[in-house]
Amino acid sequence: MQVTMKGIMWGAVGTIATTALGKIVESVFEVSLISPAILTLWGWIKGLWGWLGSDVAMPVWLILLLCLAGLSAVVVIGVLVYVNYFEEGEGEELPEDAPLTHDQLNVFVAIGKAYQDGHHLGLEEILEHSQLSRIAAQRALDHLCNAGLIRPARSRFGTQHADLTPQGQDYYLELERENGWGATR
Repeated sequence: MQVTMKGIMWGAVGTIATTALGKIVESVFEVSLISPAILTLWGWIKGLWGWLGSDVAMPVWLILLLCLAGLSAVVVIGVLVYVNYFEEGEGEELPEDAPLTHDQLNVFVAIGKAYQDGHHLGLEEILEHSQLSRIAAQRALDHLCNAGLIRPARSRFGTQHADLTPQGQDYYLELERENGWGATR
């Protein structure tokens, strides 16, 4: 890119012309956009301050504060009620009278043994280890998730795998003690 004398001259003329044109427009049309906006905003602030500080039996700001506190209390109580009553059944321990089916136990043991060895199994690996059909394995995974024994997790590479929950780890240790699997190290 070459800088020529002609380019420098046109740049200087353009700068001087725009400055002069701007001054002419300001003096003729009295154009000022910032000042009216600031004055309007200041008027709104003063009006709001006057309204909130009005001299009545109970200030308006106190009424607004009480309404906000009441609304916050209703939201908090609503969330607590929802968590305690509607999500209570999720993630509970398995009832004694409803043990895992053979397929569910097969999938759970495959996940537990891999977890014990420091590996994580995705759906394809679970299919290999459990020798189940894709639908049967998926149904077993869904049941184990709903029972709170496993949870879906992502590796640092973005692949999804099944991970034991603390409740699932306890249940796996019970199965390990009952069946005498023990650590083979």
